Amino acid sequence: MRIKGDKQDISYKKTKVFFDHRIQRYNEDNPYSVTMYQDKHPELIKSRNEKEISKLLPKLELDQNSKVLDVACGIGRWSDAIDCEIKYYCGVDFCDGFIELAKQRNKHNANRFFYTCRSTEIENTLRKENRHDFNRILFVGSLMYLNDIDVFETLTQVERLCAKESIIVIREPIGIDTRLTLEEQYSDELEDEYNAIYRTRNELVDLMRESLLAKGFRIIEEDDMFIEKGLNNRKETKQYYYVLKRE
Repeated sequence: MRIKGDKQDISYKKTKVFFDHRIQRYNEDNPYSVTMYQDKHPELIKSRNEKEISKLLPKLELDQNSKVLDVACGIGRWSDAIDCEIKYYCGVDFCDGFIELAKQRNKHNANRFFYTCRSTEIENTLRKENRHDFNRILFVGSLMYLNDIDVFETLTQVERLCAKESIIVIREPIGIDTRLTLEEQYSDELEDEYNAIYRTRNELVDLMRESLLAKGFRIIEEDDMFIEKGLNNRKETKQYYYVLKRE
């Protein structure tokens, strides 16, 4: 079902089933397709990944003191991208299959840590592991799988895990003209039922305003992720990014 404009919650249970199916499609020759989709277009995945990393990685301003939190990290695609010296990287995801694969792929990296948890349990999970005061945070294609109330809760918990001076990079597909919710929508491309919420730019900013922006963060940059026509092949949605900073 495609729902335009109206607010409709999606089922986390069915979203979990979808990602459990995705992990079965993991292919070492095209590893990122498991979370970037486009299974039948590996060159598009490669081009999008390279463009995203080259554009967003510098905005994190990483250095040897960086403590990175990657929310909904999947199999650790961004861990792969971070090749400079940092203090440590933590990836969290609610799909335990992704986390097990991420651990396996990063078993030789002593400062990479991965944890399974729901995003609304992120603060409790990481504090138990003595992981907090993060100063670099990534949300990459994650908020679309959360209902509004849990987007707010997740952003609120992450803010409490942040150091006083922090940078947050959010890359999210957004609705171009209006909010679009896919509820149990069968995708021929994915060969599965899909659930996601594509919020508008303003809807996302409103959720940030009540959480991150209310705690001292400010949006210092935002723009379309891909300006190349071939990298954005949707008519109703597009990839968009925000950079937030607290000093």
